[in-house]
Amino acid sequence: MFVGLVGYAYDQLTPDSGCAPIVCPFESRVLGVGPQLGYIFPMGKDWQGYFNLKAYGEFDNNDRPDGWNAWLSFVISPAAPSSATSSPSMATKAPPHY
Repeated sequence: MFVGLVGYAYDQLTPDSGCAPIVCPFESRVLGVGPQLGYIFPMGKDWQGYFNLKAYGEFDNNDRPDGWNAWLSFVISPAAPSSATSSPSMATKAPPHY
């Protein structure tokens, strides 16, 4: 399990095109920061599950709404090999015995 802080910056580099001159050009921008909570758990011998919840409070907006948004993710993936069954990452040689 972990708890952390997440954030992002969105800044549109080129203005929108194809709309009325009175409405455009839009060059949107927003910053977001918030908490994150994640949990990895076993799902049998060969699989693991992962839940992640994160929320962003958005601010410093331009031509874009601000407020809060939240994301919930659930992932199933192959389990990481255990240290007892995995091979060593590098070959080693025992020192000579004299």
